[in-house]
Amino acid sequence: MTGITFHPAVLRSAVAAKTPVASWRSPTARAARGFPGRHGQPRRARITVREAAFLDDGTLAGSALTMDRAFRNLVRMLGSSLVEAAVMCATAPARALGLTRQGRLEPGALADLVVLDHDLAVQET
Repeated sequence: MTGITFHPAVLRSAVAAKTPVASWRSPTARAARGFPGRHGQPRRARITVREAAFLDDGTLAGSALTMDRAFRNLVRMLGSSLVEAAVMCATAPARALGLTRQGRLEPGALADLVVLDHDLAVQET
């Protein structure tokens, strides 16, 4: 499921205003992302993680977005190219964090690669 925390039009506007190089997408998920089911800590509200994180009363508690889903959303929901999505998911965040050896593919850089299939699902890292 896509567009739960932010409407696709809001995301399109943000990317258009800043360009992919200045935009970055990072999962805003809680610690439970990728772990469907009920989660909680003593004295804290319990959440249920499905396509997002919800409180028991159905209120949206936050995202459960993983980076691979964020990448797919950029391509499928916003129409970003694979290169633009890669820049927003890797290059731009590395630059924003001041990381000089990550987020790019060139000699001397540290590379973590992800192999995706035709459906943009992770096959290998």
